[in-house]
Amino acid sequence: MKPGFGKYEINGISFPFGGVSWNRGKTEKDYFSYLLFYLESKRILVNPIYMEIKEQCIGSVLEIRKVITDLTADGEISSNGKGYLRKLINACNTYLDAVNELDLPHLIYKDGSRWEDLSFDKAMKAFRYSFRDVIKQIEQQYNITFEGSIPDEY
Repeated sequence: MKPGFGKYEINGISFPFGGVSWNRGKTEKDYFSYLLFYLESKRILVNPIYMEIKEQCIGSVLEIRKVITDLTADGEISSNGKGYLRKLINACNTYLDAVNELDLPHLIYKDGSRWEDLSFDKAMKAFRYSFRDVIKQIEQQYNITFEGSIPDEY
């Protein structure tokens, strides 16, 4: 493990009288707690409003992907944890591929329980479904809770 990732990090030893000082390092659970809290703030996941602006959705997904990849910069994430992160990154990439290839209108409205543009509807539902599934796995693995609600119907 990298220094600082374990439970405690020794940051100083004094001599001749002796003494040790330390900081509590971040655990893998801490990283995933932060990630779930961050994802609760993302409207593209938790707020089923009646219209979306394509460029804002793309920007949000790009931001989410960056935060996910940045988690591995500060700490050592287990292979199991990296598996969760890879699934989320893949969901972001799949969404971006789907909406970038399409000539979608600037504004996309809801029509009942789906988006008017069926390609956007499919991309949005797949993105949210993928995140919802991985978040459930993270909650179980690390005994943490995602307080947001990712809608099923949009």
